[in-house]
Amino acid sequence: MKAFSGFIICLGISLADSRAIAADFNVSSPGSFYNINSLQPNPTLTVVRGETYTFAINAGPTHPFRIINPGLRITNNNISVGTISWTVPTNAVNYRYDCSFHLFGGAIHTVPPPTFRILRLDAGTDLTLRSTGTNNWTIIPQYSTNLSRSNWLALTVKTNRFLAGTNETVCGRPPGTNVFVRLRAQRL
Repeated sequence: MKAFSGFIICLGISLADSRAIAADFNVSSPGSFYNINSLQPNPTLTVVRGETYTFAINAGPTHPFRIINPGLRITNNNISVGTISWTVPTNAVNYRYDCSFHLFGGAIHTVPPPTFRILRLDAGTDLTLRSTGTNNWTIIPQYSTNLSRSNWLALTVKTNRFLAGTNETVCGRPPGTNVFVRLRAQRL
């Protein structure tokens, strides 16, 4: 924690995604292969470690879909119709999916979540935050006046741009003098 210009800055990192409630992957089996999100046959999937994904399965009774790896906690794995929910483990491991009857399937590659490093924070009329990060995620600043509650409020972002490896976010200054600020990374 750092005191800065009359209020307290608590820099934390939170990951959130912008996916809608709809399934991330729509899986069907028009033959002896899977069609996933209109890609076929048996496309390679890429998922972010630590995130939860849903698979809407409509593959017919002879082609149940399963994610392969002993010990994984997957809700409704190995089904022909319904929804599978999977929180990808955070370790650097790749997986496979297949039809548990016929064994056709494909690869699931995992990638790490975004990382960023705070380079500078300036507090004046606005907050200006400079950080390093990736260009397929955006940084969303939030504030709270009480860390014992989980109620974080979004700061109004005036500009958020990525240029030459540096993300610059300018947002309105939070009200009050004892304010905690955190950053949330959100997929574009």
